[in-house]
Amino acid sequence: MLLLLLLLLLLLLLLLLLLLLLLLLLLLLLLLLLLRLRRRRLLRLLRYHHPPPPPPPPPPPPPPPHLLGLRLLPRLLRLLPRLRLLRLLPRQRRRLRRRRRLRRRLRLRLLLLLRLRRRRLLLRLLLLLLLLLRLLHHHHHHHHHHHHHHHHHHHHHHHHHHHHTTTTTTTTTTTTIHSDKKRIHTMAATTTYSPYRGACMFYKQPLFLWDFNHN
Repeated sequence: MLLLLLLLLLLLLLLLLLLLLLLLLLLLLLLLLLLRLRRRRLLRLLRYHHPPPPPPPPPPPPPPPHLLGLRLLPRLLRLLPRLRLLRLLPRQRRRLRRRRRLRRRLRLRLLLLLRLRRRRLLLRLLLLLLLLLRLLHHHHHHHHHHHHHHHHHHHHHHHHHHHHTTTTTTTTTTTTIHSDKKRIHTMAATTTYSPYRGACMFYKQPLFLWDFNHN
């Protein structure tokens, strides 16, 4: 029995607590409603005492055209040099293109001239080498011929010593480079003296003649 009574008491206490909680919630809700109402009243009062700001004034009427021209004059004067620069830009581009083309042409011409000069120098060197080889060959041939002639003359003098005769042969080679440096002329002069004939024979033989103008 006591247990039942205790349980009943506990239940009653719980119910009382729940009722208290409900009352508290209701009080909170009432407070919130009151706060909202006061806020609305305050906003209404503020709007009534402080009306909204007036709309902005309309823009001023546009100035007359002559005043507009006077105002735009300094801006136009500032823009004039820029407009001139814009006009000059295509001309400058054309000039730059022409200069580039001229530079390319000059470079090509210089390259062609350098190649031609190199070829001419190579040709001259080759011709000089050929001339030197020809002169060396002629000198070697003349030396061999002179040695053979001297041997034959010595043999002839040995067999005919009672005549007491000598034959002298002199060969001179002359190379001439003209003032324009475009022609090379080589001549060989031979002088022979024989007491049998009692005279001196002299004749020239052209060995080499080169003309750079025709070759």
